[in-house]
Amino acid sequence: MFFGWIFAGMGLLFAGIGVWIVVWSIISRQRLSSWTPWQATIREVETRTTSSGDHGSRTRLIAHYEYRGPDGGTYASSGTLPDRRFRLDGTVPPLDIVVNPLDPSKSMIAGSGGGTGCAIVFGIIFGGMGLLSACVGLGLARAPM
Repeated sequence: MFFGWIFAGMGLLFAGIGVWIVVWSIISRQRLSSWTPWQATIREVETRTTSSGDHGSRTRLIAHYEYRGPDGGTYASSGTLPDRRFRLDGTVPPLDIVVNPLDPSKSMIAGSGGGTGCAIVFGIIFGGMGLLSACVGLGLARAPM
């Protein structure tokens, strides 16, 4: 009986965390949608490989770019390129970015999304499992002994 209440409490905690992740992700996505589309110049592309032990390695292309913001200031930033399309003739096309209209020094490569879609799916699964655990826990807590 006591175990059921603990199980239910932990399930509700996980469900609450899942809801928080989903709400935070939706708010972040809405904020990003208000950012201004802009173009930047790629100054350097760096290859970064990370190893994850038995699971192999992952290679990312990190673009260091520069742009003149809406306020006329020049800013530099970097981010992971969402794809690997480059021209074969050696020219570097302009990079599509989004710029925070309230703080032009903050930008992000367009299309990278900030991982909000994955976070929403994770939050739904995490919250759903927590809700399921809470229901099982309440069932155990209310079961006759």
